[in-house]
Amino acid sequence: MPDELRRFFWDVAFEELTIEKHSRLIAERILNYGDMNAIKWLLTWAEQDFIKTIVDNSRNLNAKSKNFWKIMLNRLPE
Repeated sequence: MPDELRRFFWDVAFEELTIEKHSRLIAERILNYGDMNAIKWLLTWAEQDFIKTIVDNSRNLNAKSKNFWKIMLNRLPE
């Protein structure tokens, strides 16, 4: 993971995070707190269906983030 994402993972061992093992945590954190560069990075590896599933089912997204991403994902082409 790019080092500039470290600030979004203040409470975990950043060096141990991998997309293969921690994809849900990584996506949730970026959807909640990420900036434009973090979102762009997320979209390079995360499928739209995966992100929609996170938005629909996550208990870790705050209400504002969840609402925002539901609106934004409905605007994206399939």
